[in-house]
Amino acid sequence: MSVPIEKENLYYKRNQLNKLDKQEAIKRRKKIRNGGIVTILILLVIMSLLNMTSVKLETVYLKGIFSIKSQYMYMFIGIVCFLGISRLNYKYLQEKKIINFLLIISVVSLLGVIIGSKIPSLRKIVPYVNGAIGWIRIGPFSIQPSELMKLPFIIIMAKFLAKGEEEKYSTNGIIANVIAIIFIYCGLVFFQKDLGTTIHYLSIAVFMLFMSRISMKAILITSSFCGIGAGLLFYYIMFIGDKLSYNYRFRRVVSYLNGILKNEYDLDIGYQVAQSLMAFGRGGILGEGYANGVQKYNYLPEANTDFILSTFGEEFGFIGMVLILFLFLLLFNNIKRTAMETHDYFGKYLAIGIGGYIITQVLINIYVTLGMLPVFGIPMPLFSSGGTSILTIFLSLGIIININRQR
Repeated sequence: MSVPIEKENLYYKRNQLNKLDKQEAIKRRKKIRNGGIVTILILLVIMSLLNMTSVKLETVYLKGIFSIKSQYMYMFIGIVCFLGISRLNYKYLQEKKIINFLLIISVVSLLGVIIGSKIPSLRKIVPYVNGAIGWIRIGPFSIQPSELMKLPFIIIMAKFLAKGEEEKYSTNGIIANVIAIIFIYCGLVFFQKDLGTTIHYLSIAVFMLFMSRISMKAILITSSFCGIGAGLLFYYIMFIGDKLSYNYRFRRVVSYLNGILKNEYDLDIGYQVAQSLMAFGRGGILGEGYANGVQKYNYLPEANTDFILSTFGEEFGFIGMVLILFLFLLLFNNIKRTAMETHDYFGKYLAIGIGGYIITQVLINIYVTLGMLPVFGIPMPLFSSGGTSILTIFLSLGIIININRQR
């Protein structure tokens, strides 16, 4: 007499139920994490738009809310890009033709800015801004390729690190590929006289290397060589490439050191940082209240770009600054967990790179506004005006959503 199939397969059924329970738990965790990222993003966007409206309050009062429509437009376009790329399978990004295309478009755009700035007839399209180049202006629109190319840089770095892991490359083989990519991007950006963005590229690369399987000794050696290379480029730019900018750059470093060591800020180079610190000082613990800040009224230069956090700190105080930092750290934690739970090497390194990109940019901007770093010209993610930075952040977070969904 045969055993009933129901009794015969009880163990099998229990295993199947356990698998289903685990799958449901994973699905719930995915939804919660993606929901958390979207919620944090919405909060940051709302805070950003409110802060930008406050910074431009005089303009809004005189010309109406449409006078700052560009910031709202960039946010809207960013959201559309975020939704679109979150539906695109991130694994397509590691295909050879996509990697080659991203590398070619990066070199062409970054090199095009350098060459264009040397041609007098193209100065309106590739203008000098505060002694630096890096923007392409076509009519009312402007694009900063060095900011937009951070995402292709992360994708290419992730591809090489993942390939090294999958094919068991030696440490030297991985490092050789990584150094080549770093020097291509950092070299082209540095020749645009944009030291801050160059440092940010290096920060992203070092962050990704620290999370790889490369030994700490190799990472330190690689970082040293990159530092020497950056130093040689820096020497060329400062002492050979542009004699006129030497005095300004030298005085900016001296001003930073005087501020850190002596708490002295001159009224020329150190004026911006001094006004930023005054804004934070006025804000205190609870702040002056929304729209009640005064530093934005022509006291603080670049109040809507690199130093926008100073106006936020003045109006919302220490509590407001802690809230912003907490939200970004929470966002980074979600990205980090996505990377940790992703079994695909490319997805893991891609998530790590995006997390490093966002958190290092946040920290550099905060340190600059507090006078703890020289003024580099690094925007605050989602807060500073500038469409290129906003779109890059939205595209990056859209990829994170897709990695979390696909893993």
